Amino acid sequence: MDPLTIGLKITLEIRKQGINGEGIGYYNRLTIFVPGAILKETVICEIIELKQTYAIAKLLEIVRISKRRILPLCKFYDQCGGCQMQHIDYKEQLKIKQQILYQALSRYTDLDLKQPFIQRTLATNNSFHYRNKSQMPFKNTNFGLALGLYRPGSNHFVYVDECPVQDESVNLINQAVLSLLRKHQVLANDSVNPEGILLNLVTRYLESTVSASVTFIITRTDPVLSIIAKELMKKLPIVKSVTYSVNTKANPMMFGKTTQLLAGTPSISDHFQGMKIKISPDAFMQLNTAEMAVLYQEVVAKAALVGDETIIDCYSGIGLTSLILAKQAKKVIGIDYSEASIRDAKDNARVNKITNVEFLEGHVESVLPKLLAEKKRPDLIILDPPRAGLDKKVIKAIIDSKIPKMIYVSCNPSTLAKNLKEFLPVYDLMSIRPLDMFPQTSNVESISLLTIGKTRGKA
Repeated sequence: MDPLTIGLKITLEIRKQGINGEGIGYYNRLTIFVPGAILKETVICEIIELKQTYAIAKLLEIVRISKRRILPLCKFYDQCGGCQMQHIDYKEQLKIKQQILYQALSRYTDLDLKQPFIQRTLATNNSFHYRNKSQMPFKNTNFGLALGLYRPGSNHFVYVDECPVQDESVNLINQAVLSLLRKHQVLANDSVNPEGILLNLVTRYLESTVSASVTFIITRTDPVLSIIAKELMKKLPIVKSVTYSVNTKANPMMFGKTTQLLAGTPSISDHFQGMKIKISPDAFMQLNTAEMAVLYQEVVAKAALVGDETIIDCYSGIGLTSLILAKQAKKVIGIDYSEASIRDAKDNARVNKITNVEFLEGHVESVLPKLLAEKKRPDLIILDPPRAGLDKKVIKAIIDSKIPKMIYVSCNPSTLAKNLKEFLPVYDLMSIRPLDMFPQTSNVESISLLTIGKTRGKA
């Protein structure tokens, strides 16, 4: 075999699917990642990036095609990179997501994977148009102001006029906003147009109440946005709230310090499991409303509450998990760093007359150790961290307190596995249930149950 060099074209057999949805093959024992390739395919690819332990290749031709390959629905699929598995049959996507969990556990833990830890991936009924929220950057282009996405790992902007994984109402609203901004000649902020003010557009739509919120992320205020907000609400009555948040390109967070109202109401509401739920523009809520119900059903089942439990809910967001569990528990304490989310959580508890909940604002790694030191040990802890996983302070506090039961909701198999490795000397992993919150993508949501003093694999 020829030594690998940039630009070398090779024939490769794809042996497995990677955690980012790419095909994986081996050349001279070196791992080759091929985005767009599928397990059991034979492909011709070109090496475009070469590292000491792996290489990345561009798919040129498929010599042997997988029976699981399908035609992607999205016209921007090859350019955008937001959906990594739209070219794969949906049933196969579910199997791949289960295998991604196996790969992560195999790499980072010493678990005996012959045990039935990982359950089958729960499918969704809606594999398209499921996202209730979009966050899309603005860009000045040769054909005018555009909304779209940046290809992962690059500065390449892709204009997206319709995204098939976003709710159709979200797509409709985004195009209406773009039309009004073009009409009033509002520009995106970039190096060519520093006078522009637009950075991102955040749109959320809730089907149960037929209501939407729109937030302009901008570099500075401009009176024209108030005019556009009123015109938008007149054109699309489903838009109930239009706000703006001033931010800078240097800030990696989407929203700035505050969110200000332009027109309508400061927040919108949802109906969920018999509760009325308030959601502010900058508060966290699950992106897939239909699968959110499945997720909470799984959490409740794994919690197996009898009514006298005290629960701590970490990364509690707008309080949905806390409120649902509070109906079956003695006491629930929710913790979240987001001021907007905690404000909404408290309002949601009050409106729904749920009195056995308490919400604390602050970073979990700071609040949880103090809480566990001051109060009686809880019976159950719920963890739903961001993709980066748990801080070591959080892991240590839980292990030191020996909380009897833990439910870990994860959106990142790699960080889940790394965190589990820290817990496993003390906790038994009973089960992991993957569920498909993000069809057509390589994202894997899962719910793990860990206990002290139980027999593994029985939950």
